[in-house]
Amino acid sequence: MNKIIDDFNNIISSKLGFELRKYQVHVVKEVIEKIEAGQRFIIVSMPTGSGKTLLEMCVAYYAFTQNKGRILALEPTRFLCDQMYSGVNRGLWSAVFEEKVGKEYEGNCESFFENKKIIISTPQTALKCSSMLKNEFNFVIIDEAHHAFGGKYYADLLLNLKPQVVIGFTALLPSYKKYELHDELRNELGDPCLLFYDFKKLKEIDPDYDPPKAIADLFDAEFSDGENSIYDMLFRGIIEGNPQNIKFLGLTLARFGKEAFCESYGNAKTKNKVASEAIIEEFCSRNDPSHKSRSLLEILNVYDVMNNDALRPVLVFTSRKATANEFKEIIANHFKPIEERIIVLTSDISREARAELVNKAKNKGIDIIISTLVGEEGVDIPEAGLLVMTDVPKSPLRFYQRLGRLIRGTKNQRLKYLVVTLTPKTVEYLDLDEALHRLSYEGVDVSYIVVNLSDKLPSEKVLDITKNYLEIYKEKSIPYSVLAFGKELGNPLEYIFNYIKSNEGFASKIKESLEKWGLKIENDDELYYAILEILTFNFLRSKEISDIFTKFDKGISKSQFSKEFGHAILEKKLFYIYDIEYLSEIISLELMTLYHSASSINKKFIENPFFRLDRKNILRLFARAFPFSNIGSVISELENLEKGYKDELEYAINDKLIESYSVWVFDGDYNEINKSLPWTVNIQLSIKNIYISLPAQINYYDISNELCEDKDVKKLIEKNLTAIGYRAIMKLLDELGLIKD
Repeated sequence: MNKIIDDFNNIISSKLGFELRKYQVHVVKEVIEKIEAGQRFIIVSMPTGSGKTLLEMCVAYYAFTQNKGRILALEPTRFLCDQMYSGVNRGLWSAVFEEKVGKEYEGNCESFFENKKIIISTPQTALKCSSMLKNEFNFVIIDEAHHAFGGKYYADLLLNLKPQVVIGFTALLPSYKKYELHDELRNELGDPCLLFYDFKKLKEIDPDYDPPKAIADLFDAEFSDGENSIYDMLFRGIIEGNPQNIKFLGLTLARFGKEAFCESYGNAKTKNKVASEAIIEEFCSRNDPSHKSRSLLEILNVYDVMNNDALRPVLVFTSRKATANEFKEIIANHFKPIEERIIVLTSDISREARAELVNKAKNKGIDIIISTLVGEEGVDIPEAGLLVMTDVPKSPLRFYQRLGRLIRGTKNQRLKYLVVTLTPKTVEYLDLDEALHRLSYEGVDVSYIVVNLSDKLPSEKVLDITKNYLEIYKEKSIPYSVLAFGKELGNPLEYIFNYIKSNEGFASKIKESLEKWGLKIENDDELYYAILEILTFNFLRSKEISDIFTKFDKGISKSQFSKEFGHAILEKKLFYIYDIEYLSEIISLELMTLYHSASSINKKFIENPFFRLDRKNILRLFARAFPFSNIGSVISELENLEKGYKDELEYAINDKLIESYSVWVFDGDYNEINKSLPWTVNIQLSIKNIYISLPAQINYYDISNELCEDKDVKKLIEKNLTAIGYRAIMKLLDELGLIKD
């Protein structure tokens, strides 16, 4: 290993004029040790500016000298391909490997067929070209490897190549990214081995390492109770109006605060996109500062900007003009003596006036500059010591433009600070992932804010809502409809029936489709049972019927809550059971149908092996959620119910109401694509000399591989379905008049 590194150092020394630094040698050695120990999938996380490109080349040199086959180096964009191969400032690969390395993007495959030993390419082009070259690329190096987690092209490419080793390099890999790794890729390569080096660790390895001169910090912009109530309504989509507009209003409130939200709400109301809501009208009529304004004041006080010349002028960015004006008002009210030293840069200010204000700021005539988009480009104030981003722009260009106002050279090169304010438990914390990558790319020390952020993600809002309702209802679990819609829907089957019945077009399409099967529907009762058959027998689902239920699904999953509910389950914050009363009702109706069918033709045995409930959003209506930490108490409750139901059925056996019965459950094959696990509750029942067999398949969704193997989850599902099976038999006996009060 030492000889390989020494040889590589000799090459780059002669061609580039420098050698690997001490910490880079340490990292390379650790990577090679992992490879030689049999690790196939390695992710190296290091700050940008620490020389990841040199490490990638050294690993490629190792693979080259050890005859590991052809080497594929992946870049997410053609721009980075150019930079790595022959860029003016970098172009390191071609300088070191010369004719042995090629570069391809935009679907060109020339270098692939020229048999270049090393190819730098985008995943899209590599997927196209390598499909014709099987078993040649045994070694894959991925730059900006965070893109490979959840990236379809990366997954398809690696599954096609089946390389012996994959090494990824990235600035940061937040913990929740691991959930986005393609399951088939995990099965092929194994779980990634993460080698993490932050600035502190690199300094420990190499005391001569010089960390960057900018430090990032993070402040939570917490909602007030009133703001939180309104956000909850928007998050759950329980305000009347267009779902897209409601989602936009929720994001606006979280990202930009009260004034921008009220402005957008008024515009949407004028266009009849949302209904007037008394709670929002009252909220917008008050003169309270928003959560973003309160957070900004906290930052200015904590950093003591008025008494710290090195930090002034301070730059504050927001994407909304209404928010910028709100900021100026609240800062001026708080720091009254300096009101004239606060300026707001918007598109309303002429270019000449803007230049004059910037010049004034450079000469210390202004303390705080609050800017909208107009200040993101062309406003250079390297004298600024503190930049506050009160929202995180989604556009990489806009982010870099903002950051460029701060990270600029000055004569003194003093330490500078960046502060980002985010609203906890909202989508803003999902925006943070990309922001951290870009910060690190610019050499900003983000090591102090790369912490476990799981309690700040939107899924945490789902957990909060669930806990709040548990306090109100005093039950072990809460119906999904209460959490998502703010109300109980009652029997989900009746809700679906009423939904279809209220739309004559839907009812007509179902009738026409089923008539092709010889099933004629003439009244509401027959329509009700037809819907039941459609839900449990997938062969009846024609395209017309599937379209109806697709529209129904969209109505159920229209809010952001629905998506985050699934994330909360995957993150083991929540779990759920299916409502015993309502789901057993469906199964008992099928048992009744089988019993009457057998009786009508004097048949002694009858079975329906095709019964299944497998539509995710339909099953959501039967779900009852609870915090995952409470799973033990929910299991205990299910065990008590199961015992009570079983005791009643034993009485039925003793009273000769039924001859025999049995209920058992088992799981099926996990579906990685839609993260579902089918379970079957198998009911065997002998009643009045008719033997009924019903293996009812019921799917559980948002199940990760980890949840599949969790013993408590398995036990919970077993108890849930067993109780449902027992209860279904009891309902059948009651319907047949065999159980008397």
